[in-house]
This record gives sequence, C-alpha cells and structure tokens, in this order.
Amino acid sequence: MCNTSTHAILPSTPRDIFVIPAHRITRRTVLATAGALVCAERARSDTTSLRIAAPADVLLDYGLFLAGRDVVELRSFDGPHARRDVMELALLMREIRRQLPGSVTELVPIDSYQRALVELRAGRISALGTTVWRLDLDALGQDITPSPALLQKGDFVVGLFAAPANSKALQARSVAALRALSAVSNSDWSVDWQTLKTIGFRQVSDVKTWRQMVLSVARGRTDVMMAPFPNQEDLVLEAEGVRLHPVKDVAIALQGSRHLAAARTIGGQTIVDKVFPALASNGSLKRAYRECGFIHPRTAGWPVLNK
Repeated sequence: MCNTSTHAILPSTPRDIFVIPAHRITRRTVLATAGALVCAERARSDTTSLRIAAPADVLLDYGLFLAGRDVVELRSFDGPHARRDVMELALLMREIRRQLPGSVTELVPIDSYQRALVELRAGRISALGTTVWRLDLDALGQDITPSPALLQKGDFVVGLFAAPANSKALQARSVAALRALSAVSNSDWSVDWQTLKTIGFRQVSDVKTWRQMVLSVARGRTDVMMAPFPNQEDLVLEAEGVRLHPVKDVAIALQGSRHLAAARTIGGQTIVDKVFPALASNGSLKRAYRECGFIHPRTAGWPVLNK
C-alpha cells in the first residue's frame, strides 16, 4: 500500500513506477509527472482503476496537507495548507479508500476548469476531485453524473482580494465603489462570471487558471478577484508567491450549488454507486467546510453586498 500523501509518480510501465519523495514535490514535479499522486492499494486482483482530476496547485497542497498521514484516517480538515478545494479532494479520497479499498487511484493535474469538464464528459477521467457549479454540469447532459450537493445554493460566500498597495480597491465598501473597479475571473466559471457582471464592475477580464488570476491582481493589471476566505487570522490570501489582502467588510454570495461529478465509465459508475452515497450520508460536511476555513468565523458578520 502506498500513501497518497507521500509520493508523486512518473508512469513508465504497469510494473515499474518511479516515485518522488513528498519533500521534493513542487509545482514543477506535479506538472512534469503528468500523473501527480497515486494510491495503489491492490487488495485483490480485480482492482478498479480510477483517475481523479484536480488543479496542480490543489494536488500539491493536498500532499502538503496530509504531511505523511494516511488519508483514510483523517478525522478533521484543519491545519496548514487546508482550504476548500483541498478539503474536498481529501474527503473524496478518504471515501474512495473506505468504500473501494481495492481500487488503484491516480490523481491527474488539470488546471483548466473547462478542460476538466471536457475530459470528464469524454470519460478520460473517472471523476472530478473538487466541486464545480451544477449549472456547468447540467450543460454536459447525460454523459456525467453529479454527486449530491456538497454546498447548497447560497452557501458559497467569498471575499474580494486586492494587492496590498491598491488602496482604492481595499477601501471599497459598497456596490457603487466596486463598480469603479476592474475584476478578473474565468468565464468558464459560469456563476462567478455572472455574479461579477451583475454587480457591474467597470471591467471583468477573462483568464483560464487560478494562477493567472492571482498574478493579474498582484501585478496591478486588475483591481480585485473573488476567492474563498483563507483559513488564517489575518485573512491574507497567499498564493503563487504573492500576498493579496481582503477588501474588509465585503462578502459576495455566489448563487448556485456545488457538486462533484463522475463519468459514465466503469470506474465512474463505481464512484456513483459506492462513494457519492457515502458523501451524502456524511453528517460532518458543514464541519469540514468550517474546519478548512471556508466558513470563516471572522467574516460571519460581514455584509453580503449582492444578497
């Protein structure tokens, strides 16, 4: 048995797998290996092979979050490197290990939201490792199966983040003030994009990866980006080697439900039959979102400007 937290893999042949120790896992190694992380638990000869997709930065932080722990033993989702998408991946992987103990699971880095949906629909991946909007899944028709909602409509409340030197953005406290600013998002994230358009930002720039968003704001190309509140006291968003500060006393509600999804493949259907029901019956979902910082006590009283 190999622990999903401790190795990235470079596939060669089915019998030869070269591993990289966790302390040497970097963004470069995650992207270069093209297989990211593997858990190979071969309890029986008729193992189910699963491919789970997530952005490379999520896979990297997932390994750092586990820090050598066996995912099947996870009881809480707080601590260093915990955040919403890392928690969702850890929760899914834990239930795969519990419900499908004989499966072989490969975590595949896909940064593009749209490409992940395309790969899912084509059956080249078994399931998504982080949640997406139900609206985007509905557009895929009968080729995929959504999980029960992990986040119900109205539960997804985020902040706005700006560069530390952007005083105009950091002092915005009203919709009118926000309309004088520019924002950046991904038009493939249908609910995010529509929310920004509805608020009426002066300009909304379209990029395709989280990394591009963060750097666009950090380098002053755009004023703000939406992001979940980080799981730390000062609420500063640290990503891609930069720090973005929250626009205080401003929260934005994204109106849609969030789901995992599986392909209509043998592996995907196994996840639908065994893993998704376990997620739905897990009474600790709310607690997990609170522990990872997505539901943040410091922002609970902040007004939701677009409520």
